[in-house]
Amino acid sequence: MAYRADQPRKRRPPPLSVTALHVWYDVTNRDGEVLEDGPAIDAFLDRLVADEGATMASLVRSEDTTVWPPTLDLLVGLGGDLDVGVMQCGDHDGVWCSSAPQDSGWDIVAYDYMGTGHDFPTNAVIPLAQIRAAVHEYVTTGKRPETVVWQKLR
Repeated sequence: MAYRADQPRKRRPPPLSVTALHVWYDVTNRDGEVLEDGPAIDAFLDRLVADEGATMASLVRSEDTTVWPPTLDLLVGLGGDLDVGVMQCGDHDGVWCSSAPQDSGWDIVAYDYMGTGHDFPTNAVIPLAQIRAAVHEYVTTGKRPETVVWQKLR
């Protein structure tokens, strides 16, 4: 269909852009890393999975770094070459962690963030695919991801 001057033009919404994501997880790297796009985010998550230890990383969107602490802080716990992990989110409603429909069966669920251990309920372990989708959702929306069921920690 050709455009005619007497018809209003329909505008397409702008494509969703991926904002840069700042990540902190290594106590020796105070500046953290900046992940510029979706493939860089996925590569970072894959790196965490491949790590021997159970490591947590703090994820903050670049536009949310102008105020500290950020209004929403998302953390992911991955490692040990497992296809599961945990998520934690701090926002104005409190501190939340991921919630799975069943218990993981693990005796202890703990991840290390910047040299400090963090314990989680044994039902906090969720699949890596769900974590990956939630991180991409957070980058797009800036809100606590709805692709995860959350339980209040405090």
